[in-house]
Amino acid sequence: MNPHFTTQYRIALLLLPCFALTWGCRRSSTPPVTPPATATHAPKPLQPAPLPAGGLRGIYVSGWIAGESKRFEELVSLIDRTELNAMVIDIKDDGLVSYDVDVPLAHEVKASRKMIRHIEERVATLKAHGIFPIARVACFRDTVLAKAHPEFAVQNGSGTLWLDESGHGWLNPYKRETWDYNIDLALDAVKQGFQEVQFDYVRFPSEGNLNALHYPGKPEKSLRREQISAFLQYAKERFRKAGVWFSADVFGLTTRGGKGDMGIGQTATNVAEKVDYLCPMVYPSHYNKGEYKIADPNRAPYQTILKSVGDAKKQVTAVKTCRLRPWIQGFSLRGVPYGVAEIKAQKKALQELGVTEWLIWDSRCKYLEGAFEKRATLKGR
Repeated sequence: MNPHFTTQYRIALLLLPCFALTWGCRRSSTPPVTPPATATHAPKPLQPAPLPAGGLRGIYVSGWIAGESKRFEELVSLIDRTELNAMVIDIKDDGLVSYDVDVPLAHEVKASRKMIRHIEERVATLKAHGIFPIARVACFRDTVLAKAHPEFAVQNGSGTLWLDESGHGWLNPYKRETWDYNIDLALDAVKQGFQEVQFDYVRFPSEGNLNALHYPGKPEKSLRREQISAFLQYAKERFRKAGVWFSADVFGLTTRGGKGDMGIGQTATNVAEKVDYLCPMVYPSHYNKGEYKIADPNRAPYQTILKSVGDAKKQVTAVKTCRLRPWIQGFSLRGVPYGVAEIKAQKKALQELGVTEWLIWDSRCKYLEGAFEKRATLKGR
């Protein structure tokens, strides 16, 4: 609903008794009897679930792995034995929806792959084990919806569907339908019991022929970061009413400041202002050689995290309503193996920075138990 219309409508309702009273005085000399005022209260928004003491330390789990009973149980058991206490599960990734959601547009475009047959049972298991469930929604990189509805997608100048260099389609952030679709998917996950929504790919494309990009409906002189901020604000208001935490992933380099929005609509602050948690993806393998004056960041996980998260901390500290929960690297890339030592090095840097919350990413969902503190050790402190 148009917010200006809503405001005008409310004002009209407030003034209606005044108009009625004036009209009554004109028709009769008898003073009208004013009924006693009845107090009306808007329903209070639901409160998000309490977070574990010390904050969240979680792992990423794809929809396919969450749907495999044996692998899922193994990951739950890993969390039971270690300092881990949260699980980030894919709800939508590149347009593929992990379970049979109650969202008409998802049914229309056949987005669901039913990777997870009984999502409510998975969430119930997590809660029974004291594991905090987070629903990950990859927003604007969505090949499924882009191909089914090119009118909702980023286009070439000729009006045809634009694809990035990896063949992925992207939704047009200037189309309100794309906002509602992602939020509706997230709210369906909330109905299943998820206690936090995490948005990923909440940005404009960054790979491919960017000169050919065309955004139907884009207002003249509109800034990309303003559009991303508007989307996040719209989502935040709906998630507040649902009583869930709201987080968003951003490029690691956004935390450096002074680089603008890098053409993708993301700065650390414009995203942090709209969410409860900012989750910069500070994977050392994703920094170019020489970044932060480090010869090879991928081979220097401790130094890279110390610099990148140190910058992120400065950015987020300025936003009083947001906290920091970075993603660290649990995978090997570019010929550099990441094992227990590399993961512990990243955690050591976080500890020295006073950052107690983090998430770890491995697309294969294979996590090295030796990299995490044992649960028994934590209880003994």
